[in-house]
Amino acid sequence: MMPLPMTASLGSLVLVLACSLAWGFCDLTRKLLAGRIRPMPLLVLLTAATAPLFALWTAIDGMPRIQPAYWAPALASVALNVAANLAFFRALRGAALSLAIPLLSLTPVFTALLAIPMLGQQPSLLQGLGIVLVVAGAFALGLPADGPLTVTAAWRAWKGDRERSALWMLAVAFFWSLTVPLDRWALDGASGPFHGLVLNLGVGGAVALALLVQRRLGELADVRKAPLLLLMGVAMSAIALALQLLAIQKVWVSLVETLKRGIGNGMAVALGYLVFREGITARKLAAVALMVAGVALILL
Repeated sequence: MMPLPMTASLGSLVLVLACSLAWGFCDLTRKLLAGRIRPMPLLVLLTAATAPLFALWTAIDGMPRIQPAYWAPALASVALNVAANLAFFRALRGAALSLAIPLLSLTPVFTALLAIPMLGQQPSLLQGLGIVLVVAGAFALGLPADGPLTVTAAWRAWKGDRERSALWMLAVAFFWSLTVPLDRWALDGASGPFHGLVLNLGVGGAVALALLVQRRLGELADVRKAPLLLLMGVAMSAIALALQLLAIQKVWVSLVETLKRGIGNGMAVALGYLVFREGITARKLAAVALMVAGVALILL
């Protein structure tokens, strides 16, 4: 089997692990916030509060020499992140954490396929099998506890979802699968801190402009509903994004995304039970085990 690409050191794996854990806790804070603040003002508040942190990091790291080729993938990532984040918050308002988050396991599949033409990165056969196992486990998590393990049953469960949360999450997975290789491409022309600043300013500015045009800027006052929770969400979002921007410079984006989602799915089940009292069934536990096995195949 091919060795881990780019950097096979223990430090790089620890970095990816830290990134995965940070996104898991970030998902929890965003689920809590989505129940209190509407999607558009929530996205503006999170990005507006996170941008100064990346501005400070950029100042400390030093202003990079921006290459002309940076702006096309960077702005494309901004546009996709606007759509992905709004869809993500919309889905979280009506879905259980332990059912919504696992569907994001489709992200590494999309990412791995898109990374072939976009980044020239091709996973090995066993790594591809690992991705399949992770995705299969995610689908099993989304099925009713007493339902059959079939694609038809999954489709019926999604069709019966009045909030269309599953379809929203599928859209999110596809959008985010595009942003990761775009971010990796953009980092060839700028630094991680600067790109993080561009993402936050671009996403927040675009959505704020939409609120202004729609005369809905008053919705930003929703911050008063959960100020401390918003601060926690900002911190987790900044940490998770910073670690991801560092990780994708050392490890293939398909591996970063797969490990992030594998760990994130397990955390979604555990935190869903601890925080929201969502049920834990034998099928859920088996599905998580299947995803862990898939991650192990990818990292061997």
